[in-house]
Amino acid sequence: MPGADPRTAPALWSPATATDLVMLATANTGTTVPLLPGFDRLAEISFGTDYHLVAANGDARLRLCIHMSPAHSHDCLIIPHDNHLAARLAAAARYEKAAHGRRLGTDRTASPPAYRRARLALLLAIHDGLEAGASARDLAFSLVFARHQPLAGAAWKGSDERRHTLRLIAEARKMVNGGYRALLLRG
Repeated sequence: MPGADPRTAPALWSPATATDLVMLATANTGTTVPLLPGFDRLAEISFGTDYHLVAANGDARLRLCIHMSPAHSHDCLIIPHDNHLAARLAAAARYEKAAHGRRLGTDRTASPPAYRRARLALLLAIHDGLEAGASARDLAFSLVFARHQPLAGAAWKGSDERRHTLRLIAEARKMVNGGYRALLLRG
């Protein structure tokens, strides 16, 4: 839920959607799951026999889904064989690296490139502006075309700036109303 506090209601995505989620099956059915050396818990929640954990060490993040299963005699990594296999294997390799005490850097494969991040930030700023009561013209000349002189009247109505801003407004609304889920699908 977009308005939820991430500390109390973390976004815990399904393995089918989150390709950076590492799934473990373990016989360790203790009450707490031990953290990797040097990692802190950012968010955690339990659903039945599944325990979801987001752990951090500096800029490095690991998203884990730990399935408590006394039937397993050894801890096992579960890697679905699907179109995102390469990303899943990379996430499992990062987990193994951390499990052996090696330092992790920021996972660049789990975040959009700089241009995409800037566009997403613009879309969120447009949505925030709409929520605050800004008009399309206000948004156009404060966010989208900040270096242009504002247009008025008929010049604004027939302008490319207006059409482009309205497309961005529609995209921002779509993203906030559920389109953000597409960010999780990479590849």
